[in-house]
Amino acid sequence: MNVPKHLSKESRKVFRRISSEYELTADGAMILQASLEAWDRAQCARRLVNREGLVIEGKRHPATDIEKQSYSLFLRGMRQLGLDVLPPGPAGRPPEVHFS
Repeated sequence: MNVPKHLSKESRKVFRRISSEYELTADGAMILQASLEAWDRAQCARRLVNREGLVIEGKRHPATDIEKQSYSLFLRGMRQLGLDVLPPGPAGRPPEVHFS
């Protein structure tokens, strides 16, 4: 499966890993690509907000909305592909946590 060249280096690596571990249909590959494009967009918006600040001229930076929407699209695509589920842990009750 061809890795989209316009994706970031990190996203290309994820695309390669997922497409080698799972048998994706053409539609699945499109969903994966769109999800990783949204991830890259969210990362770009995050860098912009980090550089320029959360507030510009007394208003929330517009890139915060882009970041939020892009993360949402990324997560939705991962859910559609069934890649949002962690493998099950051991059966039974979780271990007790003791705080000192």
